[in-house]
Amino acid sequence: MSEINRPTALVGVGIFLAPPGREIRPVMTDEGQELLEIITGGRVFFESEEGVREYERGTIFWHIEGEYTVFRTPPEDPYRCISIRFRVPEKRRTVPRVSFWSAEPELDRFVEDAFRLFHDETIDRNFLCEYLHRRVFWEAYIGNRQSRQAGLPKPLARALALLRDSSRLDFSVAQLAAKAGVSEPYLYALFSKHLKSSPHQYLLNYRLRLARTRLAGSDDNIKLIAEECGFENLESFYRAFRRASGMPPGEYRRRQQPNS
Repeated sequence: MSEINRPTALVGVGIFLAPPGREIRPVMTDEGQELLEIITGGRVFFESEEGVREYERGTIFWHIEGEYTVFRTPPEDPYRCISIRFRVPEKRRTVPRVSFWSAEPELDRFVEDAFRLFHDETIDRNFLCEYLHRRVFWEAYIGNRQSRQAGLPKPLARALALLRDSSRLDFSVAQLAAKAGVSEPYLYALFSKHLKSSPHQYLLNYRLRLARTRLAGSDDNIKLIAEECGFENLESFYRAFRRASGMPPGEYRRRQQPNS
């Protein structure tokens, strides 16, 4: 999911309410089009490589040419969705068939805006096309990241939560393993299997990420930033930062804060 298949035109935006107790006929996506269905309520059953699964509100179905829309729904809880159609230059999948809306509270606002703006003749369709396509693409990307993280083993999830929730990162991999409730070798195995990284490299990258946000968003002393991000000394921070970013911390700050 690293490349956006840029749409050429926005074809249609509609709301579908599955009728209770009635059979629904699936619709094949037309040639040269992509059809997005975002579930806003009810439930649907959809068959993927893992078999038939149940999906609810916030699920994004991204169909390409020749693929059918969803149609299986329980009669006691029929699904509702917004459908958005794009005309695209070529047939190729750049987004998983099934993904999930990340910012669930914002879903209703998006649906309302997309439907209203499409039927407003004063709105430029090209700009609206860019916005809708890229917004759903972004939500699918972030939602799938969150979904993958939610499926991580509990010790690994605890370790990542510790990184995320700590204001200072001045602890070692051994301390990280202890707080996650596992041995250091087992933590290495978990990181290697699920994150394709070692705890040491992941912790270093996380420290550098935090340092970049501090440099770009504050006027804090660079030595203080290095200490609070967990680097042993200023020299090791400069070496790691220059190796990762291709420039020293001060230069990075000047580029991100040109008016400072």
